[in-house]
Amino acid sequence: MIRPGSGRLRIGVIGLGRLWEARHKPALARMADRFRVTAVYDQVARRAELEAAQLGAAALTGLSELIDRPDVDAVYLLAPQWFGLHAIDLAAAAGKPIYCALPLASDPDEIDRLDARIRASGVAFMPEFARRFYPASLRLRELIATRIGAPRLVVSKSRLSAFDRSSQPGPSTQIAPNSLLIDPGSYLLAWCRFVFQSEPVSVQGWGGVIFPGDPGQGNAIGPDPDYETFLLEFAGGAAAQVSVGKYHRGPWGDAAKFLPPPGIQVYAERGVAWLEMPDRIHWTDESGTHQERLPMEPSVGEVLNDHFLRLVRGEPSLAPGWDDALAVARLIGALRQSRHDGRRIEAARPR
Repeated sequence: MIRPGSGRLRIGVIGLGRLWEARHKPALARMADRFRVTAVYDQVARRAELEAAQLGAAALTGLSELIDRPDVDAVYLLAPQWFGLHAIDLAAAAGKPIYCALPLASDPDEIDRLDARIRASGVAFMPEFARRFYPASLRLRELIATRIGAPRLVVSKSRLSAFDRSSQPGPSTQIAPNSLLIDPGSYLLAWCRFVFQSEPVSVQGWGGVIFPGDPGQGNAIGPDPDYETFLLEFAGGAAAQVSVGKYHRGPWGDAAKFLPPPGIQVYAERGVAWLEMPDRIHWTDESGTHQERLPMEPSVGEVLNDHFLRLVRGEPSLAPGWDDALAVARLIGALRQSRHDGRRIEAARPR
Protein backbone atom coordinates (compact mmCIF):
# COMPACT_ATOMS: atom_id res chain seq x y z
CA MET A 1 0.00 0.00 0.00
CA ILE A 2 2.82 2.45 0.78
CA ARG A 3 5.06 3.49 -2.09
CA PRO A 4 8.59 2.07 -1.84
CA GLY A 5 11.11 4.68 -0.83
CA SER A 6 8.47 7.16 0.30
CA GLY A 7 7.14 5.54 3.44
CA ARG A 8 4.19 7.93 3.34
CA LEU A 9 0.61 6.73 3.36
CA ARG A 10 -1.33 8.54 0.64
CA ILE A 11 -4.88 9.14 1.80
CA GLY A 12 -8.15 10.26 0.30
CA VAL A 13 -10.42 12.17 2.67
CA ILE A 14 -14.20 11.86 2.34
CA GLY A 15 -16.25 14.37 4.31
CA LEU A 16 -14.76 17.70 5.37
CA GLY A 17 -16.07 19.27 8.55
CA ARG A 18 -15.09 20.20 12.06
CA LEU A 19 -13.58 16.78 12.83
CA TRP A 20 -11.26 17.30 9.87
CA GLU A 21 -10.51 20.92 10.73
CA ALA A 22 -9.98 20.50 14.46
CA ARG A 23 -8.41 17.06 14.73
CA HIS A 24 -7.09 15.49 11.55
CA LYS A 25 -5.93 18.37 9.37
CA PRO A 26 -3.51 19.77 12.00
CA ALA A 27 -2.41 16.26 13.03
CA LEU A 28 -1.65 15.18 9.47
CA ALA A 29 0.23 18.43 8.84
CA ARG A 30 2.52 17.59 11.75
CA MET A 31 2.96 14.05 10.41
CA ALA A 32 3.87 15.03 6.85
CA ASP A 33 6.80 12.61 6.92
CA ARG A 34 4.35 9.71 7.20
CA PHE A 35 1.12 10.91 5.56
CA ARG A 36 0.13 12.81 2.44
CA VAL A 37 -3.41 13.85 1.51
CA THR A 38 -3.73 13.31 -2.24
CA ALA A 39 -7.49 13.61 -2.80
CA VAL A 40 -10.57 15.03 -1.06
CA TYR A 41 -14.32 14.73 -1.56
CA ASP A 42 -17.21 16.54 0.10
CA GLN A 43 -20.88 16.77 -0.80
CA VAL A 44 -20.32 20.53 -0.89
CA ALA A 45 -18.09 20.66 -3.97
CA ARG A 46 -16.78 24.16 -3.30
CA ARG A 47 -15.56 23.13 0.15
CA ALA A 48 -13.58 20.28 -1.41
CA GLU A 49 -12.10 22.60 -4.04
CA LEU A 50 -10.90 25.09 -1.43
CA GLU A 51 -9.42 22.38 0.78
CA ALA A 52 -7.70 20.68 -2.15
CA ALA A 53 -6.11 23.97 -3.19
CA GLN A 54 -4.61 24.39 0.29
CA LEU A 55 -3.31 20.83 0.41
CA GLY A 56 -2.07 20.49 -3.13
CA ALA A 57 -4.49 17.62 -3.57
CA ALA A 58 -7.16 16.72 -6.11
CA ALA A 59 -10.80 17.65 -5.49
CA LEU A 60 -13.04 14.83 -6.69
CA THR A 61 -16.74 14.88 -7.55
CA GLY A 62 -17.43 11.16 -7.09
CA LEU A 63 -16.66 8.44 -4.56
CA SER A 64 -15.41 5.82 -7.02
CA GLU A 65 -13.25 8.42 -8.69
CA LEU A 66 -11.48 9.09 -5.38
CA ILE A 67 -11.28 5.53 -4.09
CA ASP A 68 -9.99 4.05 -7.36
CA ARG A 69 -7.17 6.55 -7.78
CA PRO A 70 -3.75 4.86 -7.82
CA ASP A 71 -2.34 7.60 -5.59
CA VAL A 72 -4.85 6.84 -2.81
CA ASP A 73 -3.57 4.10 -0.50
CA ALA A 74 -6.20 4.46 2.25
CA VAL A 75 -9.56 6.15 2.73
CA TYR A 76 -10.56 8.43 5.61
CA LEU A 77 -14.33 8.80 6.24
CA LEU A 78 -14.60 11.81 8.52
CA ALA A 79 -18.06 13.37 8.15
CA PRO A 80 -21.53 12.02 7.30
CA GLN A 81 -22.45 12.51 3.65
CA TRP A 82 -25.60 11.93 1.64
CA PHE A 83 -24.58 8.34 0.76
CA GLY A 84 -24.28 7.09 4.35
CA LEU A 85 -21.85 4.17 4.75
CA HIS A 86 -21.61 3.34 1.04
CA ALA A 87 -17.99 4.50 0.88
CA ILE A 88 -17.01 1.62 3.21
CA ASP A 89 -18.39 -0.83 0.67
CA LEU A 90 -16.50 0.77 -2.21
CA ALA A 91 -13.21 1.05 -0.32
CA ALA A 92 -13.36 -2.57 0.81
CA ALA A 93 -14.10 -3.70 -2.75
CA ALA A 94 -11.04 -1.75 -3.91
CA GLY A 95 -8.87 -3.25 -1.17
CA LYS A 96 -8.15 0.12 0.43
CA PRO A 97 -7.69 0.38 4.24
CA ILE A 98 -10.42 2.41 5.94
CA TYR A 99 -10.30 4.92 8.78
CA CYS A 100 -13.89 5.54 9.82
CA ALA A 101 -15.24 8.30 12.08
CA LEU A 102 -18.85 7.35 11.22
CA PRO A 103 -20.69 5.00 13.59
CA LEU A 104 -21.91 1.77 11.95
CA ALA A 105 -25.01 1.91 14.14
CA SER A 106 -26.21 4.93 12.17
CA ASP A 107 -27.27 2.55 9.36
CA PRO A 108 -28.35 -0.76 10.96
CA ASP A 109 -29.77 -2.13 7.72
CA GLU A 110 -26.30 -2.10 6.16
CA ILE A 111 -24.40 -3.87 8.93
CA ASP A 112 -24.66 -7.48 7.77
CA ARG A 113 -23.77 -6.67 4.17
CA LEU A 114 -20.80 -4.55 5.24
CA ASP A 115 -19.66 -7.31 7.59
CA ALA A 116 -19.53 -9.78 4.72
CA ARG A 117 -17.71 -7.28 2.49
CA ILE A 118 -15.05 -6.35 5.07
CA ARG A 119 -14.33 -9.97 6.00
CA ALA A 120 -14.11 -11.04 2.37
CA SER A 121 -11.75 -8.21 1.48
CA GLY A 122 -9.51 -8.51 4.55
CA VAL A 123 -8.81 -4.76 4.51
CA ALA A 124 -7.66 -2.94 7.63
CA PHE A 125 -10.52 -1.02 9.25
CA MET A 126 -10.17 1.36 12.19
CA PRO A 127 -13.18 3.04 13.80
CA GLU A 128 -12.48 6.37 15.47
CA PHE A 129 -13.04 5.40 19.09
CA ALA A 130 -11.01 8.39 20.20
CA ARG A 131 -11.83 8.22 23.91
CA ARG A 132 -9.66 5.16 24.42
CA PHE A 133 -6.66 7.24 23.32
CA TYR A 134 -7.33 10.20 25.59
CA PRO A 135 -4.53 10.65 28.15
CA ALA A 136 -6.95 10.06 31.06
CA SER A 137 -8.10 6.75 29.55
CA LEU A 138 -4.58 5.49 28.95
CA ARG A 139 -3.59 6.46 32.48
CA LEU A 140 -6.66 4.63 33.82
CA ARG A 141 -5.56 1.46 32.04
CA GLU A 142 -2.14 1.79 33.70
CA LEU A 143 -3.74 2.22 37.12
CA ILE A 144 -6.02 -0.78 36.60
CA ALA A 145 -2.98 -2.90 35.80
CA THR A 146 -0.77 -1.62 38.61
CA ARG A 147 -2.68 0.06 41.45
CA ILE A 148 -6.47 -0.02 41.66
CA GLY A 149 -7.21 -3.43 40.14
CA ALA A 150 -9.97 -4.61 37.85
CA PRO A 151 -12.98 -2.30 37.33
CA ARG A 152 -16.24 -3.36 38.95
CA LEU A 153 -18.53 -0.39 38.33
CA VAL A 154 -18.39 2.53 35.90
CA VAL A 155 -20.78 5.47 36.25
CA SER A 156 -20.66 8.00 33.42
CA LYS A 157 -22.65 11.23 33.13
CA SER A 158 -22.45 13.54 30.12
CA ARG A 159 -24.45 16.46 28.81
CA LEU A 160 -24.51 18.25 25.48
CA SER A 161 -25.69 21.74 24.65
CA ALA A 162 -27.32 20.39 21.48
CA PHE A 163 -25.47 20.16 18.18
CA ASP A 164 -23.14 23.03 17.39
CA ARG A 165 -21.60 22.86 13.94
CA SER A 166 -18.67 25.09 14.88
CA SER A 167 -17.69 23.57 18.22
CA GLN A 168 -14.59 21.46 18.74
CA PRO A 169 -14.90 17.65 18.72
CA GLY A 170 -14.56 16.21 22.18
CA PRO A 171 -15.83 13.61 24.63
CA SER A 172 -19.29 15.16 24.85
CA THR A 173 -19.88 16.81 21.47
CA GLN A 174 -21.54 15.34 18.42
CA ILE A 175 -19.74 15.29 15.07
CA ALA A 176 -23.13 15.61 13.32
CA PRO A 177 -26.76 15.97 14.38
CA ASN A 178 -27.76 12.51 15.57
CA SER A 179 -29.60 10.64 18.27
CA LEU A 180 -27.86 10.60 21.64
CA LEU A 181 -27.80 6.80 21.57
CA ILE A 182 -25.60 6.98 18.46
CA ASP A 183 -23.45 9.97 19.40
CA PRO A 184 -22.08 10.06 22.01
CA GLY A 185 -23.82 6.87 23.24
CA SER A 186 -22.09 4.41 20.93
CA TYR A 187 -18.69 5.95 21.64
CA LEU A 188 -19.23 5.78 25.41
CA LEU A 189 -20.29 2.16 25.02
CA ALA A 190 -17.09 1.48 23.06
CA TRP A 191 -15.11 3.12 25.88
CA CYS A 192 -16.72 0.84 28.47
CA ARG A 193 -15.76 -2.24 26.42
CA PHE A 194 -12.22 -0.89 26.31
CA VAL A 195 -12.05 -0.40 30.08
CA PHE A 196 -13.54 -3.78 30.99
CA GLN A 197 -11.71 -5.53 28.13
CA SER A 198 -14.75 -7.74 27.58
CA GLU A 199 -18.20 -7.83 26.05
CA PRO A 200 -21.34 -7.05 28.06
CA VAL A 201 -23.51 -10.08 28.77
CA SER A 202 -26.69 -7.98 28.86
CA VAL A 203 -27.88 -4.45 28.17
CA GLN A 204 -30.84 -2.37 29.22
CA GLY A 205 -31.70 1.05 27.84
CA TRP A 206 -34.15 3.84 28.51
CA GLY A 207 -34.74 7.15 26.79
CA GLY A 208 -36.89 10.08 27.77
CA VAL A 209 -38.04 13.41 26.36
CA ILE A 210 -37.51 16.19 28.88
CA PHE A 211 -38.59 18.88 26.43
CA PRO A 212 -40.46 18.15 23.19
CA GLY A 213 -38.64 21.15 21.75
CA ASP A 214 -36.16 23.79 22.84
CA PRO A 215 -38.13 27.02 23.18
CA GLY A 216 -35.00 29.01 23.86
CA GLN A 217 -33.35 27.93 20.62
CA GLY A 218 -36.52 27.71 18.60
CA ASN A 219 -35.43 24.36 17.13
CA ALA A 220 -37.42 21.14 17.32
CA ILE A 221 -35.49 18.29 18.88
CA GLY A 222 -37.53 15.72 16.98
CA PRO A 223 -38.72 12.28 17.99
CA ASP A 224 -35.44 11.11 19.52
CA PRO A 225 -35.08 11.29 23.32
CA ASP A 226 -33.10 14.15 24.74
CA TYR A 227 -32.03 11.96 27.65
CA GLU A 228 -30.55 8.47 27.30
CA THR A 229 -29.32 6.04 29.91
CA PHE A 230 -28.18 2.47 29.56
CA LEU A 231 -26.89 -0.26 31.82
CA LEU A 232 -24.28 -2.78 30.71
CA GLU A 233 -23.75 -5.94 32.73
CA PHE A 234 -20.41 -7.72 32.42
CA ALA A 235 -19.37 -11.18 33.56
CA GLY A 236 -19.06 -11.65 37.31
CA GLY A 237 -21.54 -8.89 38.15
CA ALA A 238 -19.45 -5.93 36.97
CA ALA A 239 -21.51 -3.14 35.43
CA ALA A 240 -21.47 0.23 33.69
CA GLN A 241 -24.20 2.86 33.90
CA VAL A 242 -24.02 5.54 31.23
CA SER A 243 -26.27 8.61 31.09
CA VAL A 244 -26.22 11.43 28.56
CA GLY A 245 -28.64 14.30 28.12
CA LYS A 246 -29.06 17.52 26.22
CA TYR A 247 -28.71 20.74 28.14
CA HIS A 248 -31.49 23.15 27.17
CA ARG A 249 -30.02 26.63 27.40
CA GLY A 250 -33.36 28.33 26.75
CA PRO A 251 -35.30 27.25 29.86
CA TRP A 252 -32.26 26.48 32.01
CA GLY A 253 -30.04 29.47 31.19
CA ASP A 254 -26.65 29.47 32.91
CA ALA A 255 -27.46 26.75 35.45
CA ALA A 256 -24.72 24.57 33.93
CA LYS A 257 -22.19 26.76 35.73
CA PHE A 258 -23.47 25.49 39.07
CA LEU A 259 -23.98 21.80 38.22
CA PRO A 260 -21.43 19.06 38.99
CA PRO A 261 -18.97 18.66 36.11
CA PRO A 262 -19.60 15.79 33.70
CA GLY A 263 -17.26 12.88 34.25
CA ILE A 264 -16.73 9.17 34.73
CA GLN A 265 -16.37 7.33 38.02
CA VAL A 266 -14.57 3.99 38.02
CA TYR A 267 -14.90 1.80 41.09
CA ALA A 268 -12.27 -0.93 41.05
CA GLU A 269 -11.16 -3.77 43.30
CA ARG A 270 -8.58 -1.72 45.20
CA GLY A 271 -9.44 1.89 44.50
CA VAL A 272 -11.56 4.50 42.75
CA ALA A 273 -10.86 6.88 39.86
CA TRP A 274 -12.65 9.98 38.60
CA LEU A 275 -12.00 11.03 35.01
CA GLU A 276 -12.63 14.42 33.44
CA MET A 277 -11.94 13.86 29.79
CA PRO A 278 -9.65 14.20 28.06
CA ASP A 279 -6.70 14.87 30.38
CA ARG A 280 -7.64 14.84 34.09
CA ILE A 281 -7.80 11.93 36.48
CA HIS A 282 -8.22 11.78 40.25
CA TRP A 283 -7.64 8.42 41.89
CA THR A 284 -7.51 6.91 45.33
CA ASP A 285 -6.03 3.69 46.66
CA GLU A 286 -4.49 2.59 49.96
CA SER A 287 -1.64 5.08 49.45
CA GLY A 288 -3.99 8.06 49.41
CA THR A 289 -5.55 10.47 46.90
CA HIS A 290 -3.79 11.58 43.74
CA GLN A 291 -4.66 14.27 41.19
CA GLU A 292 -3.08 14.28 37.76
CA ARG A 293 -3.38 16.55 34.75
CA LEU A 294 -1.78 14.77 31.85
CA PRO A 295 0.05 16.24 28.84
CA MET A 296 -1.90 16.53 25.59
CA GLU A 297 1.14 16.10 23.35
CA PRO A 298 1.15 14.35 21.02
CA SER A 299 -2.41 15.36 20.17
CA VAL A 300 -5.24 12.84 20.06
CA GLY A 301 -5.33 13.22 16.29
CA GLU A 302 -1.65 12.32 16.00
CA VAL A 303 -2.09 9.28 18.23
CA LEU A 304 -5.09 8.07 16.22
CA ASN A 305 -3.31 8.47 12.90
CA ASP A 306 -0.18 6.79 14.22
CA HIS A 307 -2.14 3.72 15.29
CA PHE A 308 -3.94 3.57 11.97
CA LEU A 309 -0.61 3.62 10.16
CA ARG A 310 0.63 0.80 12.36
CA LEU A 311 -2.53 -1.16 11.61
CA VAL A 312 -2.07 -0.71 7.87
CA ARG A 313 1.56 -1.78 8.10
CA GLY A 314 0.71 -4.82 10.21
CA GLU A 315 2.67 -3.51 13.19
CA PRO A 316 1.62 -3.86 16.85
CA SER A 317 -1.15 -1.37 17.62
CA LEU A 318 -3.83 -0.56 20.17
CA ALA A 319 -6.13 0.38 17.30
CA PRO A 320 -9.69 -0.93 17.46
CA GLY A 321 -10.78 -2.87 14.39
CA TRP A 322 -13.79 -4.01 12.44
CA ASP A 323 -14.87 -6.48 15.14
CA ASP A 324 -14.94 -3.65 17.70
CA ALA A 325 -17.06 -1.42 15.45
CA LEU A 326 -19.41 -4.29 14.66
CA ALA A 327 -19.79 -5.28 18.32
CA VAL A 328 -20.71 -1.72 19.27
CA ALA A 329 -23.23 -1.47 16.42
CA ARG A 330 -24.91 -4.69 17.52
CA LEU A 331 -25.02 -3.52 21.13
CA ILE A 332 -26.71 -0.31 20.02
CA GLY A 333 -29.26 -2.48 18.23
CA ALA A 334 -29.84 -4.43 21.44
CA LEU A 335 -30.27 -1.18 23.38
CA ARG A 336 -32.86 0.02 20.86
CA GLN A 337 -34.72 -3.26 21.31
CA SER A 338 -34.48 -2.97 25.08
CA ARG A 339 -35.90 0.54 25.01
CA HIS A 340 -38.72 -0.55 22.71
CA ASP A 341 -39.61 -3.65 24.77
CA GLY A 342 -38.92 -2.14 28.18
CA ARG A 343 -36.77 -5.06 29.26
CA ARG A 344 -33.23 -6.32 29.70
CA ILE A 345 -31.69 -7.86 26.57
CA GLU A 346 -29.00 -10.52 26.57
CA ALA A 347 -26.15 -9.33 24.37
CA ALA A 348 -25.20 -11.45 21.38
CA ARG A 349 -21.88 -13.18 21.70
CA PRO A 350 -19.15 -11.77 19.44
CA ARG A 351 -18.07 -13.92 16.53
